Amino acid sequence: MRFLAFLAAALFITPVQAQTLSKNPAATGAVTPDDMTKRLEETAERIKKISPSGAPRAAQFDFAWAQDEDEYKALAKYAVVLVSVVSKDENELPLKRVYIRNKWNHETELERISSERRDVPKDSLTYSVIGAYREDSFYLAPAGLMKSEGDVVADFAANRTGFRLYNLPGAPPDFIEADRHAMPAKDAKPDPKALKAMLEREYSGFKLPAGLQ
Repeated sequence: MRFLAFLAAALFITPVQAQTLSKNPAATGAVTPDDMTKRLEETAERIKKISPSGAPRAAQFDFAWAQDEDEYKALAKYAVVLVSVVSKDENELPLKRVYIRNKWNHETELERISSERRDVPKDSLTYSVIGAYREDSFYLAPAGLMKSEGDVVADFAANRTGFRLYNLPGAPPDFIEADRHAMPAKDAKPDPKALKAMLEREYSGFKLPAGLQ
């Protein structure tokens, strides 16, 4: 079961230099590629209402916490982040980096553990309003940063930097909230078996990272 995972959509509308960021309610159950497709379609609907000419890019953001203390320790105090992004310009993908910018403007780059390109159906609103190029990527995010004030931000490979994906903090389960030292140890890595089990439980249908297949 996905435990207190929060969802968000981020979009950039031209010609106005402004970005709209919204949070959806917490959700349970595994997220699938089709779920992200549906969310991107909903994002496209919102964009079309604001800007009939569409937007150059948009994203959907999702993350999951460990389900219990044992898994939290096995994951070395990391949460798993999923970013699904669509762009009109293929040169913008893959994303250059995803990072957390805390309230003091310190940036911590997240480790990407997998990335997968996916077709955008030509008859979809996403295709006509946002673009034809989609990338789904998974990242490891330190729990200590995910439960603190800040933003999750993306830099595209071209044209756009500082694209906000999610406004932190996320609401962690009680056992993570109570951890006063929720940052992973230096060079700590999740146990591969625990990471694979979490990804298969929380994100069904996505390609597993290399080494976990």
